Amino acid sequence: MDTAVQVAQDRLSAAGRRSAANQVAALMALCEALQSRFLCRRTADDLDLSIEAAAGALKLVPRGRPERRVVTLRLAGLLATRGRPEDVEVALGNLRREQRSLRPDNPEHAVLDTMTAAVLTPQYQRYRRAEDLAEAVDRIERALPVIDRASAAARRDPRLTEAYAAAASIARSALAALLVSRAGGDHADTGDDERIHRLIEQARRISPDIAPVGDMLMRTHSLKSFEGNSAEEAARLAAGFELGDALPFPGTNDALASAARGVQAGGRYGSSGDLRSLDDAIQDFEAEMDAPGRFESDRPSQLASLAMLYQIRSRTKGISGDPSAPADRAQAEMLANQVLGLGAGSQDEARVVLANCKLDGYRPDGPDQHVLDEVVTLLRRAISGQAMAPQLRRATRSSLAEALIAKGFRDVDLAAVDEGVELFRMIRDRYTPGTLPHALAGCRLAVGLHMRAEATGETEDQLAAAAESRRAVAEISGKSLIWAYDAAVQWADFSWGRERMADAGEAYLIAVDVLNRLVRAQLTRAMSELVLARASHGMPARAAYALTRRGRLTEAVEALEGGRAVLLSAALERDLVGLTAPEHAPVRERYLRAVERLRSLQDQAIQEQLAVEGA
Repeated sequence: MDTAVQVAQDRLSAAGRRSAANQVAALMALCEALQSRFLCRRTADDLDLSIEAAAGALKLVPRGRPERRVVTLRLAGLLATRGRPEDVEVALGNLRREQRSLRPDNPEHAVLDTMTAAVLTPQYQRYRRAEDLAEAVDRIERALPVIDRASAAARRDPRLTEAYAAAASIARSALAALLVSRAGGDHADTGDDERIHRLIEQARRISPDIAPVGDMLMRTHSLKSFEGNSAEEAARLAAGFELGDALPFPGTNDALASAARGVQAGGRYGSSGDLRSLDDAIQDFEAEMDAPGRFESDRPSQLASLAMLYQIRSRTKGISGDPSAPADRAQAEMLANQVLGLGAGSQDEARVVLANCKLDGYRPDGPDQHVLDEVVTLLRRAISGQAMAPQLRRATRSSLAEALIAKGFRDVDLAAVDEGVELFRMIRDRYTPGTLPHALAGCRLAVGLHMRAEATGETEDQLAAAAESRRAVAEISGKSLIWAYDAAVQWADFSWGRERMADAGEAYLIAVDVLNRLVRAQLTRAMSELVLARASHGMPARAAYALTRRGRLTEAVEALEGGRAVLLSAALERDLVGLTAPEHAPVRERYLRAVERLRSLQDQAIQEQLAVEGA
């Protein structure tokens, strides 16, 4: 590629002594060579230089010449890829000026319409302005019949026929891309799914070369329709997700790639409980952002995504009592404040991260009680913004519900608690039963109902909370190990606190089983120990005690032995490394005897507690 660029530069130097037409051809050759190298290396300098070459060529082509429209299209695509506000303004201005001398039924006018829509698409994805979407869709729908007639007309030059056929295929793909962009949002239409499939199939038939683009769009649509899939299926769709270099949608590549990577990490984490997926995603983001000279189409968006990953990891560590959780939370807050300081895109996403960090750090007995008011304000402002993606808006409503319930407890305000519970219920009811999001929302609703029962102290509310927990745990099991475990433990802990031993025993029994699977899902010992820390408060022993109280002795033994087995296995792996040689046999024997002594003491403690309860 360096050779191609050098050849193009030499040609441009030679063309400087010739006609303007030769200079234009040389500039466009250099532009194409630089663009090809940019797509390979993603270096910002190559993109900037290719834009300079195309802009220089445009100045040399007289108005009204067909070549000017070709240069305008190339320059518009490059400017849209760089995506600065001034770039978009220049690109749209050039395209609209070129259209003024053409009739609306002219094929070239229609091709310019398609490119205008392609420039507007990433603007809609970034800012969610309804006017950008409306203009883009209108332009392509207006262009399609004109391009179709041009592609169907008999022509002497087969190259021209092929060019219009490609334009017809690209126009359909561009419209499909727009419909994918609005999927799940307020601007979506009920017939979008069917129309996306139809447009992509038509594009493939017209031009087989567009097949990879169609495949990319279908996979992207499946990822955006994540609510109807399991997390595991979403992760499978995102695995190996690659975007082609020759997409007809300038400026959208990076947005789609970032979304795919986010779903991939979330899918791995949510379905398998593989906590390392968060570490990998953070490392990848940081490596890209720190690479010298690398092009960044939307740094605020990248910073916001990285901040969100840090916040999720800090919450995960916090649940397990990991001492590094506050450091991750501080990093998330710093990145979110950077986004707000830039004053560009992703402002609402940054507010959500800040609010979640403050919510995670809040303690009912802590000194910073005003934090809850800040959280509610930040989340309400983020939800009311128009630039937030629909999926994130729904997740943000869950955070708002959590904050409202906490605020209601602080202020002894049952109305605020009820508002949070009803918000959780509304979120759950908007998802399709049986899907992962519906199950997750059910888990959040169950916790809200338990909190409400704590506030009212009514037996009826406690029964309703237990019933919702039972449904939620049943639905989430098999979909997400992380959430199945946390939902079961939360149900069990609430029941234990109210001495509802039947519910506690049932929930703890589920939690022990999921804990065993969750530990086995980890790929490193460090991650296994992070998971095991969630059971550090004697959860298996609690399970055995609660089940024994209800006369379920066999299940009590299974719960206690199951918890001991996984804890002992991890301890042996951690503490007996290097003690496998024959000469270390006495050490191993002493260790195992100590474990057996601990087991005996646990059994004795349970029997003594039962004797006290029966007295």
